[in-house]
Amino acid sequence: MRSGRTICAAAALCLLWVVQPHAEFFWRFPVGSGEDALRRLGGTRVYHTEAQVNAASGTLSAFAFSAAPSQVAADLARLWSLPPPGPFGVSMLTHADNRTLHRVLIMPSADNSESCVALAFMQPLREAAQAQTTAPDWPEGWPVLEATPLFTAACSLTRSTFVTADSPAPPDGAVAEASRSFQRQGWSETLPASPAGFTILAKGRKHCVIFASADRVSGRTSISLLQREGATP
Repeated sequence: MRSGRTICAAAALCLLWVVQPHAEFFWRFPVGSGEDALRRLGGTRVYHTEAQVNAASGTLSAFAFSAAPSQVAADLARLWSLPPPGPFGVSMLTHADNRTLHRVLIMPSADNSESCVALAFMQPLREAAQAQTTAPDWPEGWPVLEATPLFTAACSLTRSTFVTADSPAPPDGAVAEASRSFQRQGWSETLPASPAGFTILAKGRKHCVIFASADRVSGRTSISLLQREGATP
């Protein structure tokens, strides 16, 4: 039987991934420049687009892997000399080289197979430095949660937005608070919040997946929200 956390990540990925490895639901644009580290680990780039990362210019690329997400996350962390990620199926890793700041979100496949997708948010260091002068904020029209935004990314052409925030609450509490805040704005849960720390909500043509996990070292909760509006153009 699938675990709640795997279902969460698979549900989130369903918003991004229609038929592997085409990644056609969120962004459908010609392939552009990618990330060498992900290629070295066996990733196949499947799309690339311009995006706003922390309100500054950046890019988003997606890479498909035939390996399990935990393996890809561990290999990437080792390659970048980062602490090993936690056992939860969704991992966010950050690394800077001499030109670019990379933030990579690794998620399981939608069909629960031993494969995954990595979303690579990339910015030139100059743009990343510019973005750091202003703290990330909750996107316009979103409820302001009891959490501090750390990272935002948006693609206006496909009306897609991703936010990661720091919360003092445990994962299930952070997700429950977020769900209540969205419901006060007319959203409805299509998958109730659970102790696994995730939920899915909808409002008209909008869909939002919310998931959270606790950092293995600090114990702080990272809550992420992935929202998309409308059909793929």
